[in-house]
Amino acid sequence: NKNNLKFLKKTEAALDAQVDSLGVHKSYNLLEHAKFINNINEIKNIFLYFGIKIPDKINFLILNMTSILNQYIHDDGSIALFNGANNSYQKQIIELLSQEEFLKSRTFKNVQNGIAFYYDKKKRVFYDVVQPTTYGFSKNLSAGTLSFELSVLGEKIITNCGASENSGKNPEYLRYSAAHSTIILKNTNISEIKEKNPHLKYPQKVSFNYENINDMSIFEGSHNGYMNKYKKIIKRKLIISNNKNKVIGEDSIISLKAKDEKIVYHIRFHLMPGINTNVTNNKKNIILKTKKNKIWLFKSNSEITIENSIYVNNNTTKEIQQIVIKGITSKTKQTEKWSIEKI
Repeated sequence: NKNNLKFLKKTEAALDAQVDSLGVHKSYNLLEHAKFINNINEIKNIFLYFGIKIPDKINFLILNMTSILNQYIHDDGSIALFNGANNSYQKQIIELLSQEEFLKSRTFKNVQNGIAFYYDKKKRVFYDVVQPTTYGFSKNLSAGTLSFELSVLGEKIITNCGASENSGKNPEYLRYSAAHSTIILKNTNISEIKEKNPHLKYPQKVSFNYENINDMSIFEGSHNGYMNKYKKIIKRKLIISNNKNKVIGEDSIISLKAKDEKIVYHIRFHLMPGINTNVTNNKKNIILKTKKNKIWLFKSNSEITIENSIYVNNNTTKEIQQIVIKGITSKTKQTEKWSIEKI
């Protein structure tokens, strides 16, 4: 009994160390999160086999983490693709969710760190405001700070490039900032990517704020990942309509120096496979047509282009398109405004 008690305390301490206050695995990879739930279930089965009373903490953790996983499912049934997640085990994850009968809806309103999420009956938005650390949990984080994904009416529209589990690891380029729907300066990664090591250089401060004003849910995040190299702060505001299928974005590059040199920036929006694009004559609007023949309009206050990209899922790589807003700025504050709306 004494040995059992020591074992239980060590087990609970190990579980606490790997899960954040909201109930998300600290890899912030939803596939790893699902695997972790499965592992806890296996521990629970060991307790049952040996007739050991299952601690309340373990039962709570399984239910809590499963409820959270249910929030990170897109409108098309896939999981959010952040930090190396992929949908190779989509069927198993759905089965895992179906094992729990009483899953409560969760919110991200008062949380400062993680993958922020918004959902209503028609749409889901996920937004990366993870604070990297030097701990081992951060070693596989992608350099995708402030990237987001969007799904509406059973279809995913905006995505990150995804990941592959071939050979047990993901190619480094899929962890680069350019493989995410985010803001990039000089084609440089927001966090330094180094295989098998925690980030050596990463944003020392990632902040997040939530507001709900006039039927609009407002996610506002910022990071200082480019401060040392370029003396810049990056901010992204997502204004999500609660009643319409519309998201408005404001992306800002803020200089910490009064006089600054010119700097190149790219804002990337990776589109799901099967979405067709048509750039309008003014080069500031793009008409999107989805697989289900739904029409979307992407607008920008600057000229936009379409470039090739890739999407990796189920260990298969597909060629896709990405919307890119690019420019050169030496301003103290450069703000790009854009929106995406179903028409």
